[in-house]
Amino acid sequence: MVGPSAPSAADRARRAGTLVTSALDVRPHRPADFAAESESMHRLAQALTSSDGTMLQTLSDMALGLCEAGSAGIGLLERDVDGTPVLRWVAVSGKCVAAVGTTTPTEDSPSGVTLELAAGQLFSFPQRHFACLGHITPEIIEELVVPIPGQPEPWGTLWVMSHDRKHLFDAEDRRILTGLANFTCATLTMTRAKADAEARAAEAEATRNALELAEARKDDFIALLGHELRNPLAPIDSAVTIVRRLVADSPAVLSALDIADRQIRQLKRLVSDLLDASRIRHGKLSVRPSYGLLQDVVADAVTALKADVNSGHHRLHVTVPPYPVTVHADAARLTQVLSNLLSNAVKYTPPGGDITLLVDAPDLSLESTPGPSPRQAVITVRDNGAGIPASLLPHVFDMFAQSASARKHAEGGLGIGLAVVKHLVAAHNGTVTIASAGEGQGTEVTIRLPIVRKSTGGPVVTTTHTMPPVRILLVDDNPDATAALGTLLELEGHEVKRAQSGPDALSIVESFTPDIALIDISMPGMDGLELAQLLRLRAQCSQTILVALTGYTTGVSGLETDERVFDRHLTKPLSLDDLADVLRAGSK
Repeated sequence: MVGPSAPSAADRARRAGTLVTSALDVRPHRPADFAAESESMHRLAQALTSSDGTMLQTLSDMALGLCEAGSAGIGLLERDVDGTPVLRWVAVSGKCVAAVGTTTPTEDSPSGVTLELAAGQLFSFPQRHFACLGHITPEIIEELVVPIPGQPEPWGTLWVMSHDRKHLFDAEDRRILTGLANFTCATLTMTRAKADAEARAAEAEATRNALELAEARKDDFIALLGHELRNPLAPIDSAVTIVRRLVADSPAVLSALDIADRQIRQLKRLVSDLLDASRIRHGKLSVRPSYGLLQDVVADAVTALKADVNSGHHRLHVTVPPYPVTVHADAARLTQVLSNLLSNAVKYTPPGGDITLLVDAPDLSLESTPGPSPRQAVITVRDNGAGIPASLLPHVFDMFAQSASARKHAEGGLGIGLAVVKHLVAAHNGTVTIASAGEGQGTEVTIRLPIVRKSTGGPVVTTTHTMPPVRILLVDDNPDATAALGTLLELEGHEVKRAQSGPDALSIVESFTPDIALIDISMPGMDGLELAQLLRLRAQCSQTILVALTGYTTGVSGLETDERVFDRHLTKPLSLDDLADVLRAGSK
């Protein structure tokens, strides 16, 4: 006869009153601080090229700050000398920092219970039950632990401790820790894959395969980082726009909003660079040429950087042909190229420095050569700023290439911009070169593009992005995103209904017929694709324009958004111009 099995460590902790995870679901929790998360994600993006240990310490410090904890740390699974599984505290922050490098057993420990239950767990006064924590001072009031996922087994755990009876953890802390644990998994997976590849360097074929795998994982991590940055950016961007409209008569508030706008633009550039890096890797970064005026492209690029130029007190000199120059190019991508070059010039030119944008193109109205053959536009961006050392010049167009001085710069970026410029110029069948006499001697970038064409016969006009009032269904599981974007759309005159899940949206359309539905793809439970398929089956939504909203790069997220279900796919944060384009296309 088999006797009853011994209770597990989790059961013993629960009976002792130490395991109190259910409290997280009933405690009031603070609202999400997406601004703080955005700043932390910016720091994380800048640490991408650092060592394994530095990256883990950065993640531990982020957990400490975002959860307002007394201590935080990361424990990774390894085997003791006798083969016993233990967790080594490889990164520790806060009051327990002296414990870094120590080990605790996985058996009968908070981390062991968490790994056993495969989900985040909350422990009350854990030292009274787990002897392995007896050396920790000051006393641990609460400990929140989440597993770091991995394959074929978890990497370990990420934890925060409170040493203050007035500070207890809540469900928001668990959400933050879970997200950081996923980043930790991506970081460890990427760095360990790279280490494995280097260890097999003598085996050429094996090394090549391992490096390809590491690159793929890095791309997935970059796409995930871009997605996580876009999520908080969207409501912040919308909220700033709303406030600007509501306080148009308050100069002091508008001045503060100008600061927020500049920082949001910087974050958007970082995110755009990250996503473009992934698009290049997956062959998704393309151009769609159309006829337009080169002068309009230059004006748009200069306007986009005007605030940054003024903030740095730079002198910007722009010279364009006095006659209209028609080009056959992707105006948005060409504007991106010029904006990127001007942005670099602003970053690396001291205040008061000179930046020159010179455009040279033939006047085809004076030429008699028949036929549609293209002519070259030559665009030069010159500055008298930091310059580029000769050793780096051959590598400036490589992804993530930066000089040591650039990395020390306050807004040095991620070393992606020039790689994107080269790709877009090549997509226009052009060439780009960069020259510098050395550090402190300024930089000159020259682009040659065979895009100049004879006039199409009619005036080239700029499309205006105006929208008549429409009925909009906004579906996103992020309450801040739905609140901010919904309010902004209402200020534009639209009738907006908000839903935070697929079932909520289906309930709303029983009595509300939207002209357009903006649907977040990545929702728990019923995702955006499933919701869109169900909306297509409802007669009242037969004319509804379905738009997928995502922070992922196309082809990287792993979510197959069927073109037959969605009419359009837009990335976060949503641009009102993009929305106007969707409505205009749907009305044709």
